[in-house]
Amino acid sequence: MNAFKQVGLLYRFGFKKEWLKLSFWLLGCLGFVFVGVFAYTTIYAAPSDREAMAVAMSNPAMEALFGNMIGANDYTVGAMYSHTMTIMTLSLVAISSILLIIRNTRVEEENGRIELLQALPVGRLAHTASAVSHLLSYTLVLGCLSTLLLIVFGDASMSLEGAVLSGSLYSMSSLFFGSLALLLAQLTSSSRSATATSFSLLGVFYVLRIIGDASASFLTFLSPLGLLYHAEAFVTNRWWPVVILLLISLVLLYIAFYLQTKRDLGSGLLPARSGNNHASSILLNPYGFVLRLMKTPLIIWTVSMMILALTYGSVMGDVESLIAGNEVIEQIIVGESTNKIIAEFLTIIIAVLSIATVIPAVQVMIKLVSEEKQDRLQYQISGTRSRAHILTVFMAVSIGSLLVIQVVQLATFAIVAGSVQDFITIKEIFLSGIVYLPAMSIFVGIAALLYGWKPKLISVIWMILSYNFFILYFGNLFDMPEWLKFLSPFYLTPDYLGGESVFLPLIIMAISAISFIVIGIIGFKKRDLMQG
Repeated sequence: MNAFKQVGLLYRFGFKKEWLKLSFWLLGCLGFVFVGVFAYTTIYAAPSDREAMAVAMSNPAMEALFGNMIGANDYTVGAMYSHTMTIMTLSLVAISSILLIIRNTRVEEENGRIELLQALPVGRLAHTASAVSHLLSYTLVLGCLSTLLLIVFGDASMSLEGAVLSGSLYSMSSLFFGSLALLLAQLTSSSRSATATSFSLLGVFYVLRIIGDASASFLTFLSPLGLLYHAEAFVTNRWWPVVILLLISLVLLYIAFYLQTKRDLGSGLLPARSGNNHASSILLNPYGFVLRLMKTPLIIWTVSMMILALTYGSVMGDVESLIAGNEVIEQIIVGESTNKIIAEFLTIIIAVLSIATVIPAVQVMIKLVSEEKQDRLQYQISGTRSRAHILTVFMAVSIGSLLVIQVVQLATFAIVAGSVQDFITIKEIFLSGIVYLPAMSIFVGIAALLYGWKPKLISVIWMILSYNFFILYFGNLFDMPEWLKFLSPFYLTPDYLGGESVFLPLIIMAISAISFIVIGIIGFKKRDLMQG
């Protein structure tokens, strides 16, 4: 039988299942591109503002985060966009492609769907080929629409060739990391291992680029992120990194398809790591069990937030030169004196870090959804523990991780930012972030509410979180109505550095979060469990 028989039918079938998730990821990535190009063309239209930005971005910490300075002699909007947005966008696209491939290959195997499909007259590689076809479609649409956004909203410095090259860079990141994830899916023993290994390699490539940019330049070219960054869209417009990564991606796809013909369904070619002979006593405790499930992502998020806080904190000494005289930035943060503007700039950065800290806490709740879909939750509920108790345990771990990560990243940011400027103390910076905890808890409460009543809609929480980020950054710039801003808990949080001492909103938000949790528990007790 043809190994790819009925791939078109499976592609259409898979698209009906995947179109919503693909649309969300596509809109998210395109939104990220739009926000970057629109913000830069609006805020940094004046050459003097771009020169100040170039000085601030020359900070070693910022170069580690975004990449070495490019176009320094003529820091146009195009050069600024390529310098500051390329690595972040490539990483975001990589994450989306890794999840797409793993979700449509190894997850489908573990759910038993591929076994059912292969009982029908379809080719052995047809399902994998359909998943790769989804990746290629996503990659092509993302590249084309990104190019279109850059052409439409870019300024004169953003040439047609640079826009096409930028879109091609995003497409190559998607194709490479999707191909890499497919290869790892053949080697590892489970979807969880394949996902963890893929993200670990993404992190390794990111670190290799940082080390290569700082000292050993050859390491930069061993990282696909560093390789694509050297294309320098809108500056030198080099196409050879795209060609090289395209060839590597095709080789990875060929190897992945070949290896799939050599392994059994539901297993990997590499042997699974042997577990302990005896389970740890911590697994006897529900809290320890949940922590064990979420240990790896929570550790990764904690370290990532510390690095992000360290990076942002290190540039606080350059803020005054960065924002001096920039009317658009002053409009965003609505300040008066220089110290007032810097204080409000600090407040915005802390709010952004706080929004990012919400993500791992929400992931704990989403893990509960996957446990239920995989029919594992029923074994917990069928024992001596009630539904309310199980949900409370996940909620406690979610809120606990929220608190720990927030304290860790705030302490890092406060110490670093407090050491590079002298008019705001470390204590004040730390407390200005602590006041966001009630607002952050609301999102955990909303996740509990959605899970309790409509678990299939729990992904809506990401849209709500994105809305809060948009309000925080662009609410004043776009002169949005106050009632829209009031929908954001972060907007309602008192500005501690600005001298606001009205803490009634914090009490209301804390009560709201608790109410959402209670309502979610009630809904969970009333509904039936989902079936995988």
